[in-house]
Parts: sequence; C-alpha cells; structure tokens
Amino acid sequence: MVLGCKVEQDLVKGTVCMSQEKYCNDVLKRFKMSDANAVHTPCEANQHLQASDSPSMEHRDPNVVRDYQQAVGSCMFLTVFTRGDCAFAVNQCARFMANPGPTHIVAIRRVLRYLAGTRSLGLTFTRASGAHANQLYATADADHAGANDRRSVSGWAVLLNGAMASWASKRQPVTAISSTESEFYSVSLRGLDCVYLRRMMDMMGYKQIAATAIARDKNACIFVVKGSGMYNRARHIGTIRELARGATPEVKLFKIAGTEQPSDLFTKELPRPAFRAI
Repeated sequence: MVLGCKVEQDLVKGTVCMSQEKYCNDVLKRFKMSDANAVHTPCEANQHLQASDSPSMEHRDPNVVRDYQQAVGSCMFLTVFTRGDCAFAVNQCARFMANPGPTHIVAIRRVLRYLAGTRSLGLTFTRASGAHANQLYATADADHAGANDRRSVSGWAVLLNGAMASWASKRQPVTAISSTESEFYSVSLRGLDCVYLRRMMDMMGYKQIAATAIARDKNACIFVVKGSGMYNRARHIGTIRELARGATPEVKLFKIAGTEQPSDLFTKELPRPAFRAI
C-alpha cells in the first residue's frame, strides 16, 4: 500500500495492478454513502454545471461549503492516482468549491455513487514484448466553449502497455475563438507532456524508438501542425511543430474517428453507452 494505493504484481501473468478500493470505501463511509445506489457514469449526460446555481454569498452555509470541499478533495485524490474516469466530473465540481449550489452538491454526490459501484476498478499495466513494448501512445481532445465563461476544456491521456500512465482534464486558461484553436491548444500541451515522459522513459532505460503517436479526431488541427503558413507567430504552435517536424520527430499526429476518441472521457458529459465503450 502506497499513499492509499494498493499495488499488486503478478510475475506469472506479467501484470502490475494499481487500485484504491480501501480508500474508496473510507471516503464513502465518511460521507455516509457506503450503501448508496450505484450509477453507471460519474456525471449525468449533457448536464452542464452553472455558476448561476450558486447561492448568494450572504446566504451560503459554511457547513455545506466545508462538506462539499472535503468531498471534492477526496475525489481529486482518487483521480490523481488511479481513477482518471472521474477526472472530468470532479474537475467540473471543483470549479464551485467557494460557493456550491444544490446542483453542484448533487453532482459530487453522483461521483460518489459512481465510485460506490466501481470501487474495485484501477489500472493494470501488462508486460509487453516486441517492437512496441514500453512505447507511449497518446490521445488528446478539447470541448470548445464552456457553458459559463466560454473557456474550452482540454483532455488527454498517455497510455503505456495497456493502461493510462498520465491523464488530465483541465479548463484552458484562454478563450479559444474556434474549435480548431481549442483542439490545437490541447494537443500542444499534450505534445509537450509526451516529450517529458519520453525523455523520462529514455533515462529509465526504456528507449522510445519512434515518435509518440497522438490520436486526434479533427483534421484541421493536424493540418495546422503539418502546414507552414498559418499561426507562425504563436510560440506554442511553433514548439509543437518543431517536435513533430524536426529531423528526428518526437511526436506525430494521426486522425481517428470521433466515436473512437478516448479523450472524450475528459472533456464532456458522456451518456452511458459512449462512456462504457471508452
């Protein structure tokens, strides 16, 4: 057990499993939801949390705020270690930590109900062999224009030997004026993160023999990276272009269907069939 995370190694099967079932049980017990009715997704499909649902500052209840903050913080700890499937839902709830309203409280309780039915889930890394062993693979996506301040949400994941090694769901710090810009901002951050992980893998003796593939579901974003005349003055675009088009490229972008984009998990409220498919 490491910081509430259980790590199991099976030398015969060649797997390493990481889970936080005990921590989940402790959190559910703490908030009196051990016997809660389980749900199949951490957030309700197409339900956008709004700042307008927060009460006025003079009417907020400090006890409610404290309990909400503790619940969100407990769930955040899970999303950092093993439960990337909850990252988007918890990220959305965290935006209202200072003054949660009724819908925000229902939303974080839904996350807890989801954990009640999936408390044993975790990550399983599998021993690999051949040319693709210990090679990173990434996906990145963005949901253009949020409901409150029109900020887009970036989501990405880096996979290693069958499981996610890194992931995130974050609101972009700038307001993108197009879906292409929001998508590109997401992939530029993902590309830089991939390079950091690649170089760490190299230092640990797991040489990355080819450019790390980053799956995208938008052709326009791939065109911007491969093109030569657009957005040349944007530093982050120039950086990702250099990484993707240098003499020895460290990342490469390729197109996948929107229905096959795993990073949708980190950018939007998915209905049950799409969530389970990912």
